[in-house]
Amino acid sequence: MTLDKQSIPAYLQRKKLLPKPVPLTIETLGDGQKNLVFYVAGPEQRWIVKQALSRAAVPERWWLDRARIFAERQCIERLAAVLPPALVPQVILEDRTDFVLVTTAPADTASLWEDELAGGRIDLQIAVQCGEHLATVHSATANDRDIKTQFKDTKAFSQLRVEPYHGQVAQVFPDLRKIVDGQARHLLREGRALVLGDLRPRNVWVQAGQLFLVDFATAHYGSPSFDLAFYATDMCLKAMQNSSQKAAYLEAINVFWHAYFAKAAYEKIKETEQLAVRDLGCLLLAATDGRQPAQLPDAHTADLSRRIAQSLLFTELLKIEEITEFINRTLIDG
Repeated sequence: MTLDKQSIPAYLQRKKLLPKPVPLTIETLGDGQKNLVFYVAGPEQRWIVKQALSRAAVPERWWLDRARIFAERQCIERLAAVLPPALVPQVILEDRTDFVLVTTAPADTASLWEDELAGGRIDLQIAVQCGEHLATVHSATANDRDIKTQFKDTKAFSQLRVEPYHGQVAQVFPDLRKIVDGQARHLLREGRALVLGDLRPRNVWVQAGQLFLVDFATAHYGSPSFDLAFYATDMCLKAMQNSSQKAAYLEAINVFWHAYFAKAAYEKIKETEQLAVRDLGCLLLAATDGRQPAQLPDAHTADLSRRIAQSLLFTELLKIEEITEFINRTLIDG
């Protein structure tokens, strides 16, 4: 069964989440390429209904393991033990037959941070909170045997991140294959903590300065550097897509980075910072030449992005301000 707006009311009744027919407001969230996600609101309920797809809704064949939805449930439950309760959803239903997860939704007055940024409202305090909360997750789960056992499966992370990003980049840039493959191996083999795998503004809801995090389908026991680089990549792309506010987007990387390292406490943390810079280079290359390229303003900006990304793979810069200044200067000078 594949869910849609028409079938959701009957589905929720069948699962006994609705005792009787009630008026519902149902909105589609996301692009629907890898998951079907719906915001469902009734007189007394507010849920997010998510169904994992087995094939990405793109022209090429891209098969996905639907069991990732169950890892998402496990991640939500683990996060509830280390983060403030209001920060993560609560699991209402796990349907192991149709690969559906129903969770509580953010408040109806909450807005996506992605939408706030698109409207020109760049609140750096939200970036600080993201960095602090991420540091809490990594520190609380670092070298935890139970976490390592529970989240040892990296299949979804490989299918949704490593293969379409690193794998594709290694084919497009054969001269960079050695370093890109090395980063991929590091991400898949050198686990240290619970990695969220999808921390970016499109998965952060905001209400009165408070956050609500969603989407943990690629969560796994892995390298913390990926979460840092993934967030930074998204902000770099926003800087390239919105040149008039690029300095603010780059500053949102700086404050996030500093908040994270001010609070993170686990072994080899300096190595995480060094690896994150190379991960950022790989992910930026994937943004132009991966399986799903980002939309950049023009070919010239895309070439600048490639140049920045390749420089980050070999840079000796370590301070995040130096890195974002290099990015800013490259975008200005062309």
